[in-house]
Amino acid sequence: MLAHLYIMEESFEQNATFSAAEIEEKVKRLAEDLRMVHTYKDSNKLYANFEALYSKAFYGGFTVEDFLCNVQEVKKVVDRDVINALIQIFEKATDTKITSQEVREELLNWTDAHNCHGLIVFHPVNEIDPSVQLIYGIDGWYGFRRHFLGRYPNNGVFFIDECKKYYPKIFFHERTKNTIIEILNHFAISITIHLGYLNDIFYQYRERSFINESEKYRTFSIECQLEHDAASKDKLKAKEALTWNFTNDINQTEEVTCYPHLRLCKSDIRGDSFFYQNRIYFHEGVPSIKSGNILVGHIGLHL
Repeated sequence: MLAHLYIMEESFEQNATFSAAEIEEKVKRLAEDLRMVHTYKDSNKLYANFEALYSKAFYGGFTVEDFLCNVQEVKKVVDRDVINALIQIFEKATDTKITSQEVREELLNWTDAHNCHGLIVFHPVNEIDPSVQLIYGIDGWYGFRRHFLGRYPNNGVFFIDECKKYYPKIFFHERTKNTIIEILNHFAISITIHLGYLNDIFYQYRERSFINESEKYRTFSIECQLEHDAASKDKLKAKEALTWNFTNDINQTEEVTCYPHLRLCKSDIRGDSFFYQNRIYFHEGVPSIKSGNILVGHIGLHL
């Protein structure tokens, strides 16, 4: 899916309510994040209506045009790194004549299996669906891409390959491209949400102390408001079924048993009240494999 991302007048709304330090930090982070997004430029296109943006007040009494065209003057007041960061943002953008009104009224509502559209903003914009706003910070881009991946999952190979981009703290076993097929069409949204819990929240649990594993997973389930608790263990007899070969960082094979699991019991189908027994089986991470990332060995039917 190709994501069309727009920088428009709304992108800089409410700047007056933030301090100079806060705005400078936002600019630097956005520039850094867009460099990462740019590594996937074949599936992410950035646009800016320069004509409309040039006269837009940015901060410090300067317009966007001042930052881009009157650099020496702006340098007398604004930190050089901030100026360079803003220039880098716009250097990655393609000039467009599409207006802000067209983006809001037409493009943000156009999504299909091949295209989605989003607005890059420094602060949330009222009256625009939050799911199509990319609030500064890489998490905003991850959330945007995950949202549309759940709605347009395509097939198992495509879905897992996309997950590798948007869940950077998780390593997916290649077998998941096949095991996910049986549930993907009815559970794609649920899967993207639960993978987000693993990547964004559970990954941090490895640095926290708990009385025991049961407390850890109970706390995780409560924090994420899981409908059905995550589990750290499975029946011992399931060990063989939950053990898979992973390639470590020196290209050797290691057996890893993925006992912990998240339960996928409710489908994405509105009105479907059936209780399903689908699972995401994972391991908290092995230092010698993918720098210790969480390992997902199975997404699919209960094993």
